Amino acid sequence: MDGAGQNDPLAVLYRLHHQLRVLSPVLTVAPGRPETKAMLDGLAETVSEAAGLLATAEPAALAALRQGFEHVRAGRGNEATSELISAYGRLSVLLRKDTPRRDSTHEPTVRWRSKF
Repeated sequence: MDGAGQNDPLAVLYRLHHQLRVLSPVLTVAPGRPETKAMLDGLAETVSEAAGLLATAEPAALAALRQGFEHVRAGRGNEATSELISAYGRLSVLLRKDTPRRDSTHEPTVRWRSKF
């Protein structure tokens, strides 16, 4: 991990969020591929790194992740995907609280122009 990531305790949560967003559909369309196993191994490392923070900030997401890994080990792909999506949703809410929506009242309007 780079130096900036080590100073930001939330960086691991953002990385986990990204991994879940990418891995959930991959488990659906390519569950037995070697690339999928590598992605699961990477996710397991990130979950291990984030476990302490998740236990404090979002224990239900940590429980869903652990249950998802149990389903993976048991060969229950649909259940594993469901648990990972649940963890992704909980993490999304947590991270949304970290970066509240900007006030858009003073932002310029973007107009879409056709290229045709």
